[in-house]
Amino acid sequence: MPVSEGNSITVMMPKIVRKTLGLADGSFSRIAISHHALTFQGEGVTRPVACGVSMIGTYTNDMLNNLFLYMRNNRQNGILSFTTGPLTKSVFFKRGHIVFGGSTDATERIGNVLLNLGYMTEAQLEEIEKNDDPRRFGVRCKEAGYIEYDQLWDALYVQLIGICCSLVSFPVGTYFFLPNAVPGDSFSHFKLEPTQVLFEGVIRQDERDHARGFDAKKQDQRSPLEVLDAIEAGDG
Repeated sequence: MPVSEGNSITVMMPKIVRKTLGLADGSFSRIAISHHALTFQGEGVTRPVACGVSMIGTYTNDMLNNLFLYMRNNRQNGILSFTTGPLTKSVFFKRGHIVFGGSTDATERIGNVLLNLGYMTEAQLEEIEKNDDPRRFGVRCKEAGYIEYDQLWDALYVQLIGICCSLVSFPVGTYFFLPNAVPGDSFSHFKLEPTQVLFEGVIRQDERDHARGFDAKKQDQRSPLEVLDAIEAGDG
């Protein structure tokens, strides 16, 4: 169900998206939807920023395949964002390939990825986080001598794959696409095939289900009426 024109929502935008769109470095932005454009304004935005939008609507994870296929088949350039509650995940496309991503989920921050990969320790991360250096987090880690650039690239790749794969189980929310919002040469290191990334997400979801003891092959074979009768009888 599309979001009607004139409505507005408040979302927390990933830092990389705010920088790409020229927004201030605040956390929240109110997005007003009208005349096929999104206008970002509110906390952390020093001036309203209007961006053309080619798609917007209510997101469910079963739409992900069609959205990714549209991006690939039409060789789209831009930022496809998904938001629900305080979380927003954004996927950057360049000529139909996935080239970068951003997320407001704290567990998907580059520092956490470096920690999980064993490239940095918690003490090192805390030291970097306490530093008021305005440079990017990864650059600060490199300059401190804690990581090498190849380790940072590894972490960025793992972060990007993780953000994309997590969309397979992302809750219902709003999605919108900002076409032509990705600078030409700034995002060219990764060129991931959307369908392959989506397939990896499905595999990871299956592994999580298996770990929780859920078996998709053993679904309830009863009819809906039998299930309702069982529920009413108290033994559903």
